Amino acid sequence: MLKPRLCHLFLICLLALGGALTAYADPIDIGEAFPEKALPAPTDPQQRAYLGLGDGPTFTLSQIGGKVVLVEMLNALCPHCRKQTGPYNKLYRMLEESPETRGKVKMLGVAVANSDEQIADFIDIYQVAFPIVADRRFTLHRAVRGGPTPLSIYALRSQPGEPWVVAGSHLGEDYDMEGLFDFLRGLLQEEASTFASLPSEAVPAEKRPEPPQDEAEISRRVAAAFIAQGGELRDFKRLSLPSGRRVYAATLTRDGSDRTLYAEVASRSSICDICHDVHFFYLFDRSGKVLGLEKLQLTKYGNVEWDAGELAAFVRNVLGRPLYGSWSFNPKVDAVTSATMTSAIIFDSLDQGKVLLEELAAERLLK
Repeated sequence: MLKPRLCHLFLICLLALGGALTAYADPIDIGEAFPEKALPAPTDPQQRAYLGLGDGPTFTLSQIGGKVVLVEMLNALCPHCRKQTGPYNKLYRMLEESPETRGKVKMLGVAVANSDEQIADFIDIYQVAFPIVADRRFTLHRAVRGGPTPLSIYALRSQPGEPWVVAGSHLGEDYDMEGLFDFLRGLLQEEASTFASLPSEAVPAEKRPEPPQDEAEISRRVAAAFIAQGGELRDFKRLSLPSGRRVYAATLTRDGSDRTLYAEVASRSSICDICHDVHFFYLFDRSGKVLGLEKLQLTKYGNVEWDAGELAAFVRNVLGRPLYGSWSFNPKVDAVTSATMTSAIIFDSLDQGKVLLEELAAERLLK
């Protein structure tokens, strides 16, 4: 059997990160089925034909033609994703020029949290040869347990229309296109059942990066944010939830009436592999209305912390909005300048607030 090509390599600039490495959940592993998540189909007829897609606004990976597919999770603003375009354009040409691989090995880019305009600019500037589609709501990125980009996943199937099985992956830049070409060509001689039957560990639990502050400091900041809403603070506590989400609750008493407020501490890995992770908390009431948002660690280009004015402008844009509502991210309107990826992650975290409300209700904690 072909030796699996599994390279989980973090190419992180230690100076830019202040020397701090963060542990992430392992991405999707060899032998796992590639998730069937709907993605927007390319509008370009040639790209649709290359992928083997028919009509329809969306598609899933099982609809792609061929026996082997390389799926690159990327972000159009990530420096290493931009550098990867050159080697992958070379790989695309190698695959299309070889009779052994043409039509049998496909390449697909999936741009996490990027708008159509950002993707179009990325393709135009870097002359990307293979199709790139959007994953604006982190749907596929979450399903493959993705963290920083670029993350390349190699999948295999035995017959058209069958589910894809992961046969390897690579996290970070990759310049050995001759070696990768040989690996992908070799996969054509393998059966998906061979990889699916490989012994593997259980799917790892999600590992959330830890904020730079300790529990005592975070509790102090959350309690202060509650008090700033007006009233006497009572019953402040951290909730124990089946999901493990980090949520605090407290009762505020004012003019003889009580109300319960909540705060979730959101900690997310960055999309870019040279950027700081994203840490903040937001306040909301039992109806799901956002009452406030405070940073624990929010950075922009160069890993520079957001200043007070940038944070205030961002908060004004989300204050009073319902967690049950739509949190579709528009980089032209919603992003802090030079912090588009961080802004997108915050919006996605708030978009997951509706799931949190459902969990609180199920646990009878919404008061």
